[in-house]
Amino acid sequence: MFRRIIAVFVCTFLCIGLSSSRLKARSAQETLRVDVNLVNVFLTVQNSKGEYVTGLPADAFHIYEDDIEQKVSIFEKEDRVESAIGVLMDTSGSSVDILPIIKTGVLDFAQKARRSDEFFVMSFGIRAELIHDIHQSVQSLESEFKTLQPRGNCVLFDAMLAGMKKVNSSEHTRKALIIFTDGQDNGSKAGFGETSLVAQQSSVLLYFIPIGSRIHVDQPAVETLARLSGGRVIYLGKTDPIRPAMESIRKDIANQYYLGYYAPLRPGLHRIRVELPGYDYRIHAKTGYMGS
Repeated sequence: MFRRIIAVFVCTFLCIGLSSSRLKARSAQETLRVDVNLVNVFLTVQNSKGEYVTGLPADAFHIYEDDIEQKVSIFEKEDRVESAIGVLMDTSGSSVDILPIIKTGVLDFAQKARRSDEFFVMSFGIRAELIHDIHQSVQSLESEFKTLQPRGNCVLFDAMLAGMKKVNSSEHTRKALIIFTDGQDNGSKAGFGETSLVAQQSSVLLYFIPIGSRIHVDQPAVETLARLSGGRVIYLGKTDPIRPAMESIRKDIANQYYLGYYAPLRPGLHRIRVELPGYDYRIHAKTGYMGS
């Protein structure tokens, strides 16, 4: 009887110890999830001829946050990562002569989109409106375009906020917005500051295609937003074809490397720098993000 009592006490003690260890381990995991943030960085690498460089290994990249090197925890090459891509079309009153060529370029891009990617289209004139959603056919988009007419002001910043919210709802890791416009924002409730903050907090790549005279475009705004996000700006004249610009963005997205690292949750703007020691290549990536 004495031996049985001792055995019961020992078993109970061990069970309590094991449960305590499991609780501590679970608590540590929850703390890790709460106290760190996964920072996603998409980048392209080009040689001196402007050609995309692919096939580089993970250990070739060195990434720094606020000048402190980070450990790369996630690494994917090129087209393996599925994308969520949104297109924002300026349909304000001033776009009457460029809207037809925008429609042609967007339809061509939609037809070539991968089946595994998510794709949507929003217009912004009087307000930002979703005119083509992820699971709709290209034929439905073409039908919608027949009734789309230019009118109203340019609510560029409102449209960008709506577009970033929409694309951020996707579970796909790679997210991008392609934004067509011919002028400056003159009707949004939101301003540049709010839009810039959201752009830095999200992982959405912003690609701008301003069409027409650069005098009418808010160049500092679009170039700053593109640089912060890791996207870029492609200026076009009213007679320039859109297909090459859209194709260059498609190649840009398809040839990206995806690097992810975990960083402590800290408020404020944090600078990001990516280097390739020993290689004479040009790296194009976002320059920072806004922590919370």
